[in-house]
Amino acid sequence: MPRKNITLGFIGAGRVGTGLASGFARAGVNVVAIASRKSASAQRLAKRVRGARACVPQEVADSADIVFLTVPDDAIEAVASSVSWRAGSACVHCSGAADLDVLQKAVADGALAGGFHPLHMFGEAGEPPGALAGCTIALAGPDALVEKLERLARALDAKPLRLPEGGRALYHAAANFSGAFVIALVQETIALWGKLGIAETDALAALLPLLRGTADNVEKLGAAGGLGSAVARGDSGTIRRHLDVLAKEAPDSLELYRILSLRTIPLALAKGTLKPAAAKEITVLLLSGSGEK
Repeated sequence: MPRKNITLGFIGAGRVGTGLASGFARAGVNVVAIASRKSASAQRLAKRVRGARACVPQEVADSADIVFLTVPDDAIEAVASSVSWRAGSACVHCSGAADLDVLQKAVADGALAGGFHPLHMFGEAGEPPGALAGCTIALAGPDALVEKLERLARALDAKPLRLPEGGRALYHAAANFSGAFVIALVQETIALWGKLGIAETDALAALLPLLRGTADNVEKLGAAGGLGSAVARGDSGTIRRHLDVLAKEAPDSLELYRILSLRTIPLALAKGTLKPAAAKEITVLLLSGSGEK
């Protein structure tokens, strides 16, 4: 599929729409039309994408071969149902969790339905060129459409991933553990350190190198090999002190600490630094809920 021979349109001009439309345009893919709930947003994005014009959703569907719905998940079905689709065109949502049944109106009109979800934390408008390079994009749809979507993913230097039918919700829920939930855990550390008078800016300055180093270790050594913690060392004394101080100073964090520590035990065993006897002792300690003997 030569990039010049296909036209793309976007309905939705938020972070995802902006990131994808800008990325495709830089890659030489022809983005021709952009619509948004707020016309000013569509106009702003159209100015960033050479050759694109701001218009209403129906005009996007009328002029583009593949239309990306980069709207909030809860709005996908309503937006898709508000448009008349051309037979042979494609309607593609960018949700990680929604299946293709939310595009049933497009299918009834004769269009192909697909999914194109970048596993990427989109930042503010104006991400640097190549921001999507190396990221995974989860695809769904009939073979003929997925082949085109794979080529579009590769045009962004991204890695296409085809999910089994019905698997999108599990894929997306699982991804939260390595994305949004990591941010929640960072905030947990900031809150706990705040009890010691450490400012958030200082906490972030200390934690970001740790996060990067952890990611680097996982990339080089795998999940088990990259693990470093009191559990991985079999250090029950330290774990006991953790449980005691959390029970006293931050009881709301105690259960989270216990759950996550228990989940690291199989990894530590796989790494080989935690012996079965120590694993049993630590499991009992964690299940007791505190470090008290």
